[in-house]
Amino acid sequence: MKASTDPTEWRTTMIGGSLQAFREDPLLFMCRLHQSHGDYARFRLGPQSFYAIFQPDMLKEAMVTKADAFSKAGAFDEIKRLTGEGLVMSNGELHDRQRRIVQPKFTRSHIQAYAAQMALSTHRIIANWAHVQERELTRDLFKITFDIMARTLFSYNSQSTLEQIEKAFDSINRIASEKIRSLIRLPLLIPTRQNREYAAALRLLDEIVFGIIAERRQNQEREPQDLLSVLMGSVDETDQTGMSDRQLRDELMTMFLAGHETTAHTLAWAFDYVMKRPDVEEKLLQEWEQVLDGALPGAEHYNELEYTQNVLWETLRLRPAGYLTGRTAMVDTKLGDLALRRGDAIMISPYPLHMSPAYFEDPESFRPERFDNDLMKKLPLMAYFPFGAGPRSCIGNHFAMLEMVIILAVIGQSFRLRHIKGHPPVVPEALLTLSPKGGIKVVAERR
Repeated sequence: MKASTDPTEWRTTMIGGSLQAFREDPLLFMCRLHQSHGDYARFRLGPQSFYAIFQPDMLKEAMVTKADAFSKAGAFDEIKRLTGEGLVMSNGELHDRQRRIVQPKFTRSHIQAYAAQMALSTHRIIANWAHVQERELTRDLFKITFDIMARTLFSYNSQSTLEQIEKAFDSINRIASEKIRSLIRLPLLIPTRQNREYAAALRLLDEIVFGIIAERRQNQEREPQDLLSVLMGSVDETDQTGMSDRQLRDELMTMFLAGHETTAHTLAWAFDYVMKRPDVEEKLLQEWEQVLDGALPGAEHYNELEYTQNVLWETLRLRPAGYLTGRTAMVDTKLGDLALRRGDAIMISPYPLHMSPAYFEDPESFRPERFDNDLMKKLPLMAYFPFGAGPRSCIGNHFAMLEMVIILAVIGQSFRLRHIKGHPPVVPEALLTLSPKGGIKVVAERR
């Protein structure tokens, strides 16, 4: 089905195009584009025109079979201030080289070594929760995933420094999200209050991370087996060279963003759905009793915790943390019957596909059971892609799923969570990742 190229159902302006509608609700905007125009649609945000792609075969071409024809760029370049030339944002030979170095260390067997730390961090932090205590769940989950990433990435345990890193990440997330959605982005050289805060947070992260790398290079004989050590010891098999300090810094920041924020937000959404579905909670409890019998979950339990995984897969369908990404054509090419010229930008969101009745029955309902019987293997490749696809798929997907299964089980075995009385419906806010707007306030009852 060929799509119209003029989304006239929205108010557009000569200067902003569809920017207002996009900023108000990018998920709704993308879904309406899909519903109105089918396979693809052309729209404008300020001076920049985009093609939104919704057809699975076209998406497969863009992200898999013709991935070399596109670069990761566009409005999302703002993330580069944090991640630099890490795997998420690098292009060309540099991206290929970094993936050759990093990917062999992110196999399922490598990742399982960090399961014990995931469980211990979670158990230690929730040990301080009191019975029938009101808690800000999103903030608590951030603390847990932050602690896990700090310890698995570089074995760091300085509480004051961890608090500094956490504060810097919060500033960068908020400001970068605002800049991505703005029509005009002032350069950091212009000393506005926002830019000063932004620059200071980026400098602080650089000072801490480069300091950790320098200390590790000086004391390599005492290297712990964390991800930093793994990366420092990894080489490109084509020339036996390793990563520079800058490359290490960029990959660490990329992993921190992916493993900390996206994981915490996905878990927050998962708990939000489970709290509204006692039947789902009961099935989880039955599985945890049968598989774990009160013990902390480990890597050896992962495959048996099938329903726990399904709860998370369904959460990622309804609330994909990576809700939007972009590509720029580096050469003239075609996606299906859409001819793109060099420099054309495309926008990709899994959300309209995840919410399509063509692929998911009753798509607006939370139904973890839909992922039974290998549903993902039966879907078109790009009908469900919470971790991306092709050479730019998330290499940390095994880490993320293991981490989320463990955290969900550790908390769920120990506490019964309920929304505080009168809690309004939790709605998504499109920041760097898809976050619960205003957080989720709960009462934690010890089981």
